[in-house]
Amino acid sequence: MQNEPLGSKILSGLTVKSLLAEYPNSFQVLDWEGNFISVTERFARFLEFQPKDIVGKSIVDFAHEDDKENTKYTFDSLGENPNIVNFENRLVTHSNEEVWIIWLLIPLRESKIILGFDRDVTIQKDISFEFLLQQQKYKSIFDNLPMGIAITDEKGKIVETNKTARTYFNIQDGELLNRTLNIRKYTLIQPNGNKIYPRNSSLMRALRHKEVIRNMEIGLIKEEKITWFDILATPIPLENFGLAVAFLDITQRRHAEEKIAYLAFFDQLTNLPNRNSLIDKLFPIFEEARRHGNLVGILAIDLDNFKIINDSRGHEFGDKIIKLVAYRIRESIRVYDLISRQGGDEFTVVLPDLSNERDAAVISESILDAMTHPFVIDGERIFVNISIGIALYPTDGKDSNTLLKNADSALNLAKSQGKNCYVFFTEELQTVVAERLEIENRMRIAIIENQFTLMYQPKIDLYTKKPVGVEALIRWRHPERGLISPNVFIPISEETGMIFAIGEWVIKSAIQTMRYWKDQGINDVSMAVNISTKQFKHERLISTIAENLKLFKVDPHDLEVELTESSVMENADAAVRTMQEIRKLGAKIAIDDFGTGYSSLGYLKKLPISSLKIDRSFVSEITSDKDSKTIIHAVSNLAHNLGLSVVAEGAETEEQVKLLAESGVDLIQGFYFAKPMSSEECLHFLKTELGISD
Repeated sequence: MQNEPLGSKILSGLTVKSLLAEYPNSFQVLDWEGNFISVTERFARFLEFQPKDIVGKSIVDFAHEDDKENTKYTFDSLGENPNIVNFENRLVTHSNEEVWIIWLLIPLRESKIILGFDRDVTIQKDISFEFLLQQQKYKSIFDNLPMGIAITDEKGKIVETNKTARTYFNIQDGELLNRTLNIRKYTLIQPNGNKIYPRNSSLMRALRHKEVIRNMEIGLIKEEKITWFDILATPIPLENFGLAVAFLDITQRRHAEEKIAYLAFFDQLTNLPNRNSLIDKLFPIFEEARRHGNLVGILAIDLDNFKIINDSRGHEFGDKIIKLVAYRIRESIRVYDLISRQGGDEFTVVLPDLSNERDAAVISESILDAMTHPFVIDGERIFVNISIGIALYPTDGKDSNTLLKNADSALNLAKSQGKNCYVFFTEELQTVVAERLEIENRMRIAIIENQFTLMYQPKIDLYTKKPVGVEALIRWRHPERGLISPNVFIPISEETGMIFAIGEWVIKSAIQTMRYWKDQGINDVSMAVNISTKQFKHERLISTIAENLKLFKVDPHDLEVELTESSVMENADAAVRTMQEIRKLGAKIAIDDFGTGYSSLGYLKKLPISSLKIDRSFVSEITSDKDSKTIIHAVSNLAHNLGLSVVAEGAETEEQVKLLAESGVDLIQGFYFAKPMSSEECLHFLKTELGISD
């Protein structure tokens, strides 16, 4: 060990090792005479040598002939007066090219080594040596590291700092330091806000015990602001040296982390806790209730018809309402109740320590009462109603997800019962929810496995008694449960968004069937396709119809689109624009279930439609209810005056058909003439009725 070279002893020291590990491509290590002890891979590649070809040789050996003397003089001077030195010289690469290097030489007196930071300035020299010399002096890598560096002696006295550190601690250039790790000008704090006392600090312990510190965060309070640092401290096991401490400013990162934490757990609009924050708080609340035998109420709250307000007044106006609603809910509940915003116009309130469900009802009534007063926004009085669904722990569930889901189910029931009320979750509702969830899951499989099919029901002209059209009716052939009614799965498909895929499939399949029938000789028979409310609003509706008409080479006039009265009148102006686009394609439009919605007769004459379909509820009562017969007769007259045909669906008896004919109905669709049939069955029916031979 005594014969071990000085360079090996130095490189075995933790200081240089740490520096090399931390900055492997930053500096070269030379001895006092300028011989290379260690070089980086980068430096070796730069000179086009292997590191082993450089180590052991003098820097003078690689210097340009004109710079050898200057290079040797620099290192000789360093031996006599070991101070930090900047100098530049030209080195010659293996391919005999000249490269300009600016060196920052940092001599370490006790170890007799020199850290040489090199910077290639060849290009700058080529562009304008004099310009760069005047405009930019080479700045010390050490001084301009993006972190503060402080080096102490063995007693903790700070003996060296770089420019960044001097900025952090307000140290003037050239100022003689009389500071140690024990005596500080500024207060330091831990991440939890506790003050760091000098003699008990981690830095002093690291100095005493020669320990390495990584990823230690401290805050420096200066001018009433906190600057946060990530600290790296490395012992220097050389005589008279103690600790090298690096301070990396992480203030922006800390602020970003705090903002991210805020966004993760709080709603920006209302400053209320969000769903994540609420769920974190629920478990201890449930545990407390369990220990004391109390109930916990979960209120799912949703604004009624908020979308209409948002669409008509704009999101900024809607945001003002959300903030005011949040305030009123907060004022209507107990001090220790929790309120959170789930997103959109949905809120959740947690009611700890309830004695019975009546307590939850009382608070729900208080919230509903608070909404009876108008909101005044921008000088305008706005009335807002809410619906509330209530689930109770542990009656309706023993975990947060179950209770929140059950409260949502109760909320949906409240909305379906007329809104502006509260509803408790029940076992019966749980059965309905489970059934709905099962159907939803099976529907996704049904789409993939093509379990949906179309049935076709003819429309018969009452004058000729011949079929003039058919309506495509979707059915779900479940492999275990058989045929499932559209009344069951269509509403679910609309809520989940599956209606778009199903609706496009219906359009394509119906038009494809029409093409097949035409090839079999069926002409002048229209195909009616039902379009759901959501699909009617979808931007792809027009293109889907157009693409399939073109794909299967079907005359658009043979296609009829059936829309419900309610879907058209929900946004009449937008509906008219979409209907006009459909008519431009050449397709016809019928209003389905007419008489059950809320049509404006004034708007009816503006709609680009070709027929009205009277709802089956009027047809079924035509023989027993004079009002139904009167309504059908009035609708027929109205339609004919507007140039529209009238279709009655659901006719099942001869007497109904007779009365419908007397009332002026043009077409009949019902079991009396034909039930819904498969494609092949309907084709056979059409051929038979139209006298077309196979």
